[in-house]
Amino acid sequence: MDEDAAAAGVTSWQNSFWRALDASDVQSAWSQHCGHIYGRRYVAATTPWVTLAEIHDRLNWSQWLSQRITAGFSLPVADIPDVNTLLDLAQRLGAVLSGRDLRAMLNVLMAQKGYAAALRQTVDALTELAAEIDPPMALSRSLNMALDEEGELLDTASPDLALLRQRLRASRGELQRFLQSFLRNPDWQEYWQDQIIVQRNERYVLPLKASHKGRIKAIVHDRSASGETLFVEPLVAVELNNQLVQDRRAELQEQERILRVLSAAVGAEVPGIVVALGHMGRLDAVRAGLELGDTYGGILPKVGVAAAFDLQALRHPLLCLRHPGQVVGNSVHLGADAHQLVITGPNTGGKTATLKAVGLNHLMAYMGLPVTAEGTLGYFCKCFAVIGDAQDIHTDLSTFSAQVQRLQEVLRHADANSLVLLDELGNGTDPREGGALAQAVAEALLAAKSCTLLTSHLEVMKRYALSHEGVALAGMGFDAERLAPTYRLQWGVGGASQGLAIARRVGMPAPLMARAEALYADDREDWERWEAQREGLLRAAQQALDEAALARNEATTSARRLERELEAARQEREKAAAAAHAEWENILMTARQQVRKTIAALKSGRDTHAASAALQRLEAPFRVEEQRADSLPAVGAKGLFLPLRQVSQVLRVDPAQQRVQIQLRGKQLWVPAAQFAVDAAVQMPKEKGSTQYAAPGDHPWRLDLRGQLREDALVALCRHVDGAVAAGRQQVEILHGKGNGVLAEMVREFAGQDPRVSQWRMARPEHGGGGVSELELR
Repeated sequence: MDEDAAAAGVTSWQNSFWRALDASDVQSAWSQHCGHIYGRRYVAATTPWVTLAEIHDRLNWSQWLSQRITAGFSLPVADIPDVNTLLDLAQRLGAVLSGRDLRAMLNVLMAQKGYAAALRQTVDALTELAAEIDPPMALSRSLNMALDEEGELLDTASPDLALLRQRLRASRGELQRFLQSFLRNPDWQEYWQDQIIVQRNERYVLPLKASHKGRIKAIVHDRSASGETLFVEPLVAVELNNQLVQDRRAELQEQERILRVLSAAVGAEVPGIVVALGHMGRLDAVRAGLELGDTYGGILPKVGVAAAFDLQALRHPLLCLRHPGQVVGNSVHLGADAHQLVITGPNTGGKTATLKAVGLNHLMAYMGLPVTAEGTLGYFCKCFAVIGDAQDIHTDLSTFSAQVQRLQEVLRHADANSLVLLDELGNGTDPREGGALAQAVAEALLAAKSCTLLTSHLEVMKRYALSHEGVALAGMGFDAERLAPTYRLQWGVGGASQGLAIARRVGMPAPLMARAEALYADDREDWERWEAQREGLLRAAQQALDEAALARNEATTSARRLERELEAARQEREKAAAAAHAEWENILMTARQQVRKTIAALKSGRDTHAASAALQRLEAPFRVEEQRADSLPAVGAKGLFLPLRQVSQVLRVDPAQQRVQIQLRGKQLWVPAAQFAVDAAVQMPKEKGSTQYAAPGDHPWRLDLRGQLREDALVALCRHVDGAVAAGRQQVEILHGKGNGVLAEMVREFAGQDPRVSQWRMARPEHGGGGVSELELR
């Protein structure tokens, strides 16, 4: 509540009262019992500083729902997705929600239906809310017919989509059968690297051995990282592939149209959904408040119109939460016969707890929660509390100074409609001066007719309570035999501090205690001696103050000089970093432009030798220098084989040829040392012969989809991109392997459809080549 105090219009005394009573602990416990985000938001926004009519309305809701629960009619407790951002987006012109977002909206509509059905189980004051919570049935039917559990569009989303998908399946099957005939042709068996059909550039192609290039009339779409395999499209299959691409694009266009229509339908219903979510949040919060009340034995209170209260069995709610069934209850009443109550008694006897119990139960009643007291609470427009030690070394406030500062605000604003709680008034200074100030403050509040509870150890406050009309005196009980407080509030008597009795009981030496009791009996002080000592102490203190001021000035001067030097160094560092970054960006931009030109030249069939030479020149600034023999990985070192991003281990080292032997897929291979990166954090594959991509714990934004079904892989990819966008990532890497190309096709389709993906590209050969896709995020 402190962070939002200014925004919510909470005054300083309201905020101080809230913090002094640890009300945030009650609000936090309340929030933990909520079933969904809308209930927790209602709890966070609930403030006790409202009109009496609003307080009665809150208590009525609690009473109505309590009667329902007693009769056996409960509300849903299931979690509900947070769709506030989606609702704002849906209202924008031309906005398109994703399938998953629309599925979240459908879940909200289903939750609305459940709440409305639960409210109609019986007829009472809450039943009429069902009409406002009911979901728009047309929208619910449309979303239910269009989406599956994961938010993917079903064939039933539209007749055109069903027809397009049927045609797409037929076209894909015909093309795959045609290409399979090439693979099975006995005359061409030796041409193929593998008996599989893969995808490149949204087209189905075959893996042709590079040594048989030209044997079949085909278009080359890609080549493997090793250069031994060409991915070709037979010319006779071009038309079938063209038809498949057209069908796929038509399907995507129809899906986009459906999502746009459904998003517009959601946008039209946003006002009603917002109202329903508000009611559902309030109902969930009220249910949670009743559930919390059961844990501390609370009852729904009565709040009267007068600034007075009469409570029995009063207990502290937080103590009841921590020690259920063990907290002593007391009777406290103010505002009718007396406007002030002075509570005295020993330390740890329960004085402060009683003060806080009165204030906290009023706050909880104002928020519509059950309270730990019987009787009637009062309605106070203003509440003040000066409880605890508020000393602050940053503002040079001592305990006493801080107390006086807070008392000033109380005295300025307190009136006949105020509740004032003062703990240990006048403490922290000379007892005679503190007692005088405490009595003066109490008299001012009595004149203002504020309902005031105050605690004190001072004898002067006991005499004040007994000698002033409208002031009651009570003391916390203490069992001297057991040396333990009883926590019982005894009206009409002052509780002794019992300091000497406690000291004797805990074993202080008998001679010392005799001396202390004699000094206590002889209430005389040698003021002349103390005055002389005071003058000497003041002189010594002034000298120490002067020395401290000099040291502080020197320290301040040194600190300022150091700050100037640090700022100059920081500016120089930032300037150098900016220059280096600009130079690198310029080199990288130039290299990219030249690479694109070189690739275009290669595709157009011009001078390939010149293009290759140009690529080598461009590679030179980025080429890693060859490792020296003393920098080669050691035998047994674990790491990644960079071209495939697979975990392996060094078996042998050849410094002469700058290479290492590793075990990969059950085979022992010699590879250049530059292609092996030592990484002690990686874990070797558990199954013999299996490969392993970089672990998510080491590389959290790289996703390994190998071996998964297309549908499962798509779900994992969506969740991975969700997490990356939420974390502010600009790029993720997806390892799908080469295989039959199904996963690679899925990743590229996802990149082309998902609006959060701005660009897709294949990884560089040393980073996995065709087996890894890199996605740039918006």
